[in-house]
Amino acid sequence: MGNIYPLRASNLRSTEEKPIPGRIQAMVYAVAFFAGSQFPMISVIMPLWALELNASPILIGLIISSRQILVVAFSIHSGALLDRFGPRGVIVVMGAISAVLLSFYPAFPMIWAAILLQMISGYAETTNWIGAQMLVGHLLGGKPVYAGRMTASTRLGGFCAPVLVGFSWELFGPVAGFGFAGLWVAAGVVLAWFLPNKPFHASDKADATPDLEAIEEAKHKASILPKMSDYVTTLRLLLLPAVALVICATFMRQAGSGVQSSFYGVWLKEIGFTAGTIGLLIGMSNGVSAVAALTIGPLTRVFAPHKLLIAMTMLAVVAIAVTPLLATFWMLSIAICFRGIGQGLNFPLMLSIALQAVSPNVQGRVVAMRTLFNKFGGALVPLFMGAMAEFIGIENSFYVMGVIGVVALSGLGIWTGRSPAFAKGAT
Repeated sequence: MGNIYPLRASNLRSTEEKPIPGRIQAMVYAVAFFAGSQFPMISVIMPLWALELNASPILIGLIISSRQILVVAFSIHSGALLDRFGPRGVIVVMGAISAVLLSFYPAFPMIWAAILLQMISGYAETTNWIGAQMLVGHLLGGKPVYAGRMTASTRLGGFCAPVLVGFSWELFGPVAGFGFAGLWVAAGVVLAWFLPNKPFHASDKADATPDLEAIEEAKHKASILPKMSDYVTTLRLLLLPAVALVICATFMRQAGSGVQSSFYGVWLKEIGFTAGTIGLLIGMSNGVSAVAALTIGPLTRVFAPHKLLIAMTMLAVVAIAVTPLLATFWMLSIAICFRGIGQGLNFPLMLSIALQAVSPNVQGRVVAMRTLFNKFGGALVPLFMGAMAEFIGIENSFYVMGVIGVVALSGLGIWTGRSPAFAKGAT
């Protein structure tokens, strides 16, 4: 299998390659700006929509979690489609579906309709976003510096989008909020149409992946139906320590992200904050993330990426878990900005570590597997937190999620510290 891992920062940077044309970089970052900021918009408007539907805490959790059902079932298939057909076409199709479905929510103000729309639009949005992430490996070689710039662009979109959608909702109501979100996603679809579909880099990662001859053969069979071989091969990638680390960190990261996407807005609404202010806070987090992501190149030259990943994920979890302790806008702003720092660094680290650990022919699958575990956690956390809120209150459920995240990430840190696979990456 070859030298599949060490994680030292110098080894994560790929061998000398031709510079990526600035035009290609700009197009990738522009697509990510729109495709990657749908989640922050949904974090603002879906809790508010659930409140409009008079949903109880457990039903709020169900509505939020339902967005991940089809994602958990079929995200690996999404990655296989991206590997077979290239990211451009898949981004265009799924982005268009997502944009259209967002406009349907206000037309069907029922809990069952919200759940159904969440399931379908969630799958379309996630496949779209998997494609945008894959572009970092497909067109930009998976280098940390490019992953950081793409993350910065995504977070910049994540700063603008929730602020604008929040004030659209506050000023003109749910129709305007969902309408704005649909137009935002549609803008990314238009930009994706002009992307190249052919990789602009060469890769020397062929020895970093398990034997994939059967998958290479299947890759050229242009089937849009799920294949068991796609799932088997994708799960085999967990044999790579780098991939296993990313998957574990991805799941544990949801101890914070799942809270933000569900009960963060509900809590702030209950203590008197408006939709516009909630959107502003989430936007601030993404604005700080954009700046933090640009530092990923220098930081990986100083710190071992796996250590930095665990530390930044823990920072992001703790910063959201302390929300009920903070009563003023300024205190909440400081906390959410610390979360932004953690999120701005942990995501490009995960993306770069995973993409550089595998061959180009399975980059879509490894991104999809990361998304699978991300969305699986994203489905469990709101449900679990909603159930807790029924019995111990929303405030205490924040603290419980924080403790769970810290303990789990501490265990991950112990594993990487003792595992021989990570010893060479220590600094």
